[in-house]
This record gives sequence, C-alpha cells and structure tokens, in this order.
Amino acid sequence: MNLILFKYILKHYVFIFFATLFALTAVVLLFDIIELLRMAAKRENIAFWDILVLGVLKSPQMIHIILPFVALIAGVIFFLKYSASSELIIMRSIGMSVWNFITPIVAFVFLLGVFNITIFNPFAAMTAKQFERLEERIGMTNSHPFSWSEKGLWLREADDNQTLVLRAGRVRQEGKEVILDRVSLFELLPNGALKRQIEGNNAILMKGQLTLPNAFIIDPLTEEAFTKPVESIKTGFSLERILERFDEPRTMSFWRFPKFIRFLRESGFAVAEHAMYFNELLAYPIMLVAMLLIAAVFTLPPTTRQGKMLTRIVSAVLGGFVLYFLGRVTNVLGLSQSLPYILAAWGPSLVVIPLCITALLHLEDG
Repeated sequence: MNLILFKYILKHYVFIFFATLFALTAVVLLFDIIELLRMAAKRENIAFWDILVLGVLKSPQMIHIILPFVALIAGVIFFLKYSASSELIIMRSIGMSVWNFITPIVAFVFLLGVFNITIFNPFAAMTAKQFERLEERIGMTNSHPFSWSEKGLWLREADDNQTLVLRAGRVRQEGKEVILDRVSLFELLPNGALKRQIEGNNAILMKGQLTLPNAFIIDPLTEEAFTKPVESIKTGFSLERILERFDEPRTMSFWRFPKFIRFLRESGFAVAEHAMYFNELLAYPIMLVAMLLIAAVFTLPPTTRQGKMLTRIVSAVLGGFVLYFLGRVTNVLGLSQSLPYILAAWGPSLVVIPLCITALLHLEDG
C-alpha cells in the first residue's frame, strides 16, 4: 500500500476520532457534574470547585467506557464521508481493496486499545482512587477505614471510647472465618494516645469477635509487657466488610491484577470480579476492532440515497450496542462462573469479527 495514502487515511480518521472523543467526553462530563451537584445538594458546605474536580477525576474512567463507542461513531462518520464522495472510487480505480482502506485505522484502534490498558488504565485507576478520597474528605460518602496491598491488610474502627487499628501481614478465608497472620492491634484513646498494643502470630475473626491465642500485650501506660493465652476483643470488623472493599477492580492498575488475583486465591477470597475485569481489559483492543468493523460493514458500501444512509447509520449504532449488550451478558455469566473468564471476556468480539470480515469479503467480491 502506498505510504502517502496510508498516512492520508489515518490522518483523517484520527482527526475524526479525537473530535468525537472530545465531544462525547464533554457531554458525559456535563451529565456527571449535574449528577454530582444533585447529590451535593443533600449535604452542606460542599464547594462547587470540589464538584468540578470530582467530575474531572471521574472522566478517565468514563473515557474507558465510551472509547468503544467513539471508535464506532468515528468509523461511521469516516466511512460515510468516503463512501459518499469520489475518493473511495478513485482509490479502488488504482487497485486498492477494502482491506487496504481499513487496515490503517484497524491498526490504529488496536494500538489505541493496547495503549489504553497498559498506560491510560493505570492513570484512570489512580484518578478513581483520588475521586473516592475526595468524596470521603468532603463528606459525599462514608469513610472506608480499610487499606490493603499484596503485603498485608490494615483496618481501622472508631467509636466514642477508643479507636482500633489492625494490621495483618496475611489474610485468608476459611469458611465463615477470617484467619489473620502476623497481627498487630493498636488500641487508641479518643485523644489519639496509645492505650494498648497487642501482637500475635495469628488471630481468628468471626461474628464480630477477634480472638488472638498467645497474645503478647504491651501497656505503655504501666510500661508492662506480658503474654496472655487467649485475648478476645469485640469488633465491628467482619468478613463481609473486608470483601466489600475487594470489589473495586476499577481502582486497580492493569499491572497489579496478576499479583492481586494470586493474593486473593491464596487467601481463599473470591476472585471472580477481579479475574473477569482483568480478562475484559486484555480483550479491550479486540473489542475496539470489532466496533470499527461493525461501522465498516454498515457504512462502507457507497450510497447516495438519504434514506438508505440513515438506515445504515442506525444499523451500525444498533450493531455496536448489540455487541456491548452481549459483552454485559457474558460478563454476568463469567462472574457467576457459568462461563470461563476468557470465553466470557473475549467471546462476543471474537464472534463478531469473523462475521464482519465475511460481510466485507462479500462486499469486496460484489
């Protein structure tokens, strides 16, 4: 393929793509800010500037969601422009096939998908965490006294009498019990001073009760340290409370998923949501290509009739929504483990792409 034509086609599609992305992002941002203003109206002393910052912080996650539809709509605009003009006829007259025509933009959207999951996704995950922190700071949502990493877990619980801070080097689930290894428990007074520190090789959390066998207790007030055979503490920590904070895959960088999924498996926690999301990220570039090919199938054939053009636009958009809907259906099947994660994430796009290629081959052969 002629390099000049390759650059010419790619330049026009890239311009249309980013113009569409900017327009859709602006619309989504506007509606997000309106929704955040509605939520903020129920609370006091929330500045409009904070609402704007929340909207901006949420935008990268929304871009990830709308990007397949941007590829579809930009493809519809691009293909209609060329099929309705004489440029496509001229390109065909010099021996270019439909594959020469769409290869540059297929390569572009695929590489854009790779860029999204490897570079943009970590940025979007970071802004999603900042979004949650700002929500908590300005009082638009309740505080989540929870922090985790592959190296351990932190929990915090406060009431009028004291604050409990718990650190565990390793966590695992056994039935309805949570087993904590290498435990450090800090009891703080209301003024923040340390009341008591408890160390243990392991602890059992069940039904609002934290039990530490052979607990080593340090009392800074009396400067005493001693070992107690069993120490039991009533707490609001629970298995459900821990699990609900694991269900946040959107706040996690693409590169952290393999380690964290392994951490969940070793700990005995459910991995379905994170494993499904990770596989959807891996399949993301293929989904963008599928959306583009749907646009090509419905809008690439030349036509000058206004009615037919409108029908093709509607058909292309509906085709894109059907692919998205199938993806949501298989996502639910994957989460329920009715389908393997790979099949649930990759299946819809890998079914649609061969169908689109067949349709384009039929178009090319006349």
